Amino acid sequence: MTRELILTRGVLGLSLSELARGIGSNNRMLLYHFGSLDELLGAAIDDILGGTVLLDRLAELLSGPGSAADRLVAAWRHVADPERLPHLRLFFARFGMAVDLPDQYARFLEQVRDRWTATVAGALRAAPEVAAPEATAVAVVALWRGLQMQLICGESRSRIDAAHALAIGRLLG
Repeated sequence: MTRELILTRGVLGLSLSELARGIGSNNRMLLYHFGSLDELLGAAIDDILGGTVLLDRLAELLSGPGSAADRLVAAWRHVADPERLPHLRLFFARFGMAVDLPDQYARFLEQVRDRWTATVAGALRAAPEVAAPEATAVAVVALWRGLQMQLICGESRSRIDAAHALAIGRLLG
């Protein structure tokens, strides 16, 4: 229930009372189990974002058939699936918290920086047409993050997909 509430409502400005009511609990019970709203939200967000399902699927798509460009486009379509919009909003909310308190969220920032880039770089190393897989992976992940922000801001999907195709063509060309 907490996952659904957070994905639907978001976390910014969410009070302990609102969360407790939304999941059919009370403040005391939540504080007993988690100690604070921040601890509870941290655990819930980690549960929602911390899984490897998306990253595992990304790795599959990146190692699939076709050229490096074809695989990156397939991976982007998966990452940017409209059903993931609530997850993207949550990710960027958590990212905002992390950059504001980097010592408290060092592990999250490290994972954001390293896990996706390593996954993309691993696939690009196997692509003979990619001269600099590590640098290209950093550029691809940065491109994806920027385009994800554009999705959240309401940019049209067709314009975002066109920008992705153009950028990938330039990165690999």
